[in-house]
Order: sequence, then C-alpha cells, then structure tokens
Amino acid sequence: MTNRQRIQKVLAAGGFGSRREVEAWVAEGRIKVNSRPARPGQMIGPGDLVTLDGRRLRLQWPEVGASQGLAYHRPAGEPVRRSAGSERAESSALERLATPGAGRWIPLLPMGPLDSGLELFLSDGELAAALMAVKDKLRAGYSLRIRGQLDESAFPDIQRAIGEVAGRDDVTEDLEIVSGDGANKWLNLATQGVSPRELREALGGFDVEINRLIRTRLGPVEMDRSMARGVSRPLSRAELGALKDIAGHVPRARPADRRRATGSRRTRR
Repeated sequence: MTNRQRIQKVLAAGGFGSRREVEAWVAEGRIKVNSRPARPGQMIGPGDLVTLDGRRLRLQWPEVGASQGLAYHRPAGEPVRRSAGSERAESSALERLATPGAGRWIPLLPMGPLDSGLELFLSDGELAAALMAVKDKLRAGYSLRIRGQLDESAFPDIQRAIGEVAGRDDVTEDLEIVSGDGANKWLNLATQGVSPRELREALGGFDVEINRLIRTRLGPVEMDRSMARGVSRPLSRAELGALKDIAGHVPRARPADRRRATGSRRTRR
C-alpha cells in the first residue's frame, strides 16, 4: 500500500495550491476527507475521497514497488533541496513532492536555483546512477531570454563555443531565435548533455546576458507548456522505459531470480 502522507504535501505536490494555502483552506473548512472536514496535518492515502469546496480532487498515487519518476516544473529561486542550516521560509522542490511508494526521490542532473523549468526525480537509485554515467547522451532543450545584440550570423560561433565548453564537438542540435526584437530575445536550443552552467559560460563570450533560463526537455521527457510552475506529474511507463534504454539499465536480479536462472541453465544442459 502507498504510504499515507500529510494532506498539505499531497495537494501542493499535485499543483492545487501551496502548503500554506492548503493549511488555510483546511482551517476555513473548505477541504473535506471522506465527507468530513479535514484536520490540520491529516494523513491521507489512495482510498480517501478529498474535496475542495465540494469539488473532488483527483490525486495521483504511484504504484508501490515499481520504478517511479516525476517531472516537476521548478520555479526560479526554489532550490532542489534545502541547504544545511538554511533558515529560508520557502520550501525546496523535494519538500513539495509527494513521497514515492518506496525509497526516496533522487534528482537527475538538477539545475542551480536561479534557473527554472524541468527537473526529473527518480526513485530507482541504480537507474539514476546509470543515467549519470551516460549523461552526455541525454538530449536537453532550453529556452533562454537574452539581452544584448545577437543575430543568426553568430550561431556557428555560439555552437562552436558551446562545444568547447562541453569538451565535445557537435553538441548543439538546434538553435533559433523564436521571439523578441532589439536587445531582448528568446532563444531556443537543443543540446546533447550540456548543462545550464556550461551554456552560461559559452554565451558569456558574446556580450549577451542570459536573464532567464528554462529547461524544457531532458532525455525523452518534455515539459508541456500547460504545466504550471510548482506542478509535478508522474513519468509514464514509456518515458521510464526510454530512460532505461538510454542508460542500458538492467535491474539487479534478486537472489531468487538468480537461482531460477541458474536452474534453467542446468536444465538445458
């Protein structure tokens, strides 16, 4: 059975409101659990009916024991995890997420707190480690708001600079100016295993300022435009399968599985 979790954490992770908003709704009697007014800090699970102002909230609960993943639209300024000794009132991304059915969430290639957009979290430590070992194979998409004089004639030099910073050739797949005029433009680019830090370093030599960076894709997972800041969604089986294919990940066999495999080889002999 999925672990029961505090109501404010579950609703905040589902994008219904912040934890403080949920706590206020509970105090005002606007939230009910199984037709009864919710209590502050009440624990809820998949079998509970939760309503807000009489409207049923459709909450998503992960399957216990299965590899799980989350795509999360992290706002700029929100850290992935709270630093030791931090006294900031704002919560971290990991504090907003609903707890997985088993294990804990492991961020995959997290960005710095000033950047925003798609963050991936996995519950499978072996898969996360395998993907980190082949992170250069993960295609990443970014949307950049830049200030400064830049046009398409500089694109070959930009692509070369990104490759030099990343230490590899031909890492930039797509590069285009999608909107804006004058000194303020939005630039979209797709790269192969290039981090936001490396992008900032590469563009720093072109007399432009990146005043907003949003990651829109990581590997096979894309962030839909309709996904609001602070909202998460479970990764589909297809997305998890594609991540495993990239990593060449094979789950470690349990002892019983190894015995069965050994026995079947002896039978064939």
